[in-house]
Amino acid sequence: MASRECYSSGWCTMSGNDAPVVSGDAIHTLLVDDSDRWASVAAKRIERETDAVSVSVANDANEALVHLAEADRVDCLLVDYMMPGITGLELLERVREDRPDIPFILITSEGNEDVAARAIDAGVTDYVVKEPATDQTPLLAEKIESVVRQHRLQCQLEESERRYRSVVEESRDAICLLEDGRVQFCNEHFAELTGSDCASWIGEELVEDAIHPDDRTAVREAFANWDDGSAEPELQEARLRRSDGSVRACEFTGRRITDEGEPTLLVSIRDVSERRRHERELQWERDLNRTVQEALVESRTRDTLEEDVVTHLHEYGYPVAWVAERGAGGLSPRAVAGDQAFVDAISSTAEADEVQGEPATWAAQSGEPQFVQDVAELFPSAWREVVTDDGYRSGGAVPLEHNDVPYGVLAVYHDEPDHFGETERRLLTELGDTVAFGIHSLATENSLAADRTVTARFRVGDDAYYLAALAIDGAFRDCKRVTVQGTVPDDEDGIVQYLRIAGATDAIQDVLAAHPDVTAVHGIDIEPRRLQVTVSGPSPEAHLATRGVVVDTTTLDPNGAVVEAQLQSRETVTPTLERLEAAFDDVSILAIGNEDTVSDTGGQLRAARLTDKQRQALRAAYHHGYFEQPRGATAAEIAETLGVAHSTFLQHLHRAQQKVFEARFE
Repeated sequence: MASRECYSSGWCTMSGNDAPVVSGDAIHTLLVDDSDRWASVAAKRIERETDAVSVSVANDANEALVHLAEADRVDCLLVDYMMPGITGLELLERVREDRPDIPFILITSEGNEDVAARAIDAGVTDYVVKEPATDQTPLLAEKIESVVRQHRLQCQLEESERRYRSVVEESRDAICLLEDGRVQFCNEHFAELTGSDCASWIGEELVEDAIHPDDRTAVREAFANWDDGSAEPELQEARLRRSDGSVRACEFTGRRITDEGEPTLLVSIRDVSERRRHERELQWERDLNRTVQEALVESRTRDTLEEDVVTHLHEYGYPVAWVAERGAGGLSPRAVAGDQAFVDAISSTAEADEVQGEPATWAAQSGEPQFVQDVAELFPSAWREVVTDDGYRSGGAVPLEHNDVPYGVLAVYHDEPDHFGETERRLLTELGDTVAFGIHSLATENSLAADRTVTARFRVGDDAYYLAALAIDGAFRDCKRVTVQGTVPDDEDGIVQYLRIAGATDAIQDVLAAHPDVTAVHGIDIEPRRLQVTVSGPSPEAHLATRGVVVDTTTLDPNGAVVEAQLQSRETVTPTLERLEAAFDDVSILAIGNEDTVSDTGGQLRAARLTDKQRQALRAAYHHGYFEQPRGATAAEIAETLGVAHSTFLQHLHRAQQKVFEARFE
């Protein structure tokens, strides 16, 4: 009987007596006897007795060995016990070295128990006692067919077992056989999935010992339906608990089979935890993108944007999420969703300077995302005590930073360890970048839309700025006035500046072009001389613009460049000065004053919210005299100075004009 490993859904076993020899599949038998006359007669009679058997004859042991080596196939050996110089059992021993399973029938004239015992011990398949007065042909034919039939059946079963074992062990599914709900057999994948070896599972109840308590009823009902066999089995989803306490999401399916006449349930289990995790991540990514997009479009204040983001994170499954900004006393929460008491505890502990190693503090200090997969594995600290007392195991924080301007941190905690997988960390990091950009955009928009702004004048004497360097070197000493009327980015990570230089000669273009940071100079008008300059180096105008500061004009004097900018409030003057000082040497504040911008046409122009390319096209058209009559330059000429196609320039210009008119008249 085959072992349990042989069974699978839809397979069955059959006994040797019921398995007929396949029609047309002849049995090739070798008859070995030193009596040539008796062997020839016996061979012919056996072949006449049954069409299923063909018989070849060998008269000694050596001839038998040669025949076995050269014949295409020998299915059975019929061997005389007593031959000259050797016995049939000695030949059997030699044959078994190469053909250990070939059926072997021993013929003996000595019908005593001693010969029978030795024959059985030697491993003969069957034996026949010669009776000279009796025609034993039917008996010999029956014996040959019987032993070969049994041998072929055993080979089929072993092959079936080998194939099934290969399928079962190579299958990516966990497989087990159940009788009355208890495990009778399982493969190695089952052991790997459950975390316990196969031997320890034999006789144990699968549902009670491995299925999550909340899913046991549904799984038992599914097993009962499959065991009944009245309907096609369907997939059953359930959670499986491993021996280490972790949980895997699995799909179960089963089918009733027969094992040694007893009904048995074959169950196949597939671990779909990774697939479910990936599906959840994709869904969260879609939800996150939608939420952030809606927040960016609908939010009019930074507070609203931050509230929307932390609320979404809390709804996604984080027990607590918050945004904090850095102040003199540490991190100060701005928006909190979830466990407010925990955030208050963290914040108060931080102010008391007792928190050591909190991820939000790390992120604020380093400017890099910080994640802790298991707080319990860290060294003891006041922070760890606060976190573990509130039942949290993992935490993370990402900096909110745009264009090197820090706006705070976004932090989350979870009550499960190892929560932050690769995708989770990537999405949170990208979310931090998006939120920082949104805060920056709102700050810029609010500054442009403010009824009153603060005008600040900064002096930049750093020769890293090409215009300041040229002014300090006296390049403009003979000019009456040098003004930067506009700065816009170009397509090569540089900037384009429009200069108005009163009283300049033609030589000024060569002076500008000779500076290493200047990549191109185009003349627009002669008096006052107006130039379009493409620059690859840093400039205070571009530095301030990327941080949401509106720059009006820049003038040059022998001490460098004076930048006039519109700020949202007096409170923003000092941070703006500090950012300039971090980027340029020799920066100082010259003047601060209020300016009413309610009906300011320039404010309406800025409120049009042009893209960089649209602003560049509009400024270039204006400074090149495109709107004058007659035109100072054609669209093709201006496009060439910008390094873009004629049609591209016109497309950006027309869209910019439309936005400006909408801002002015609507």
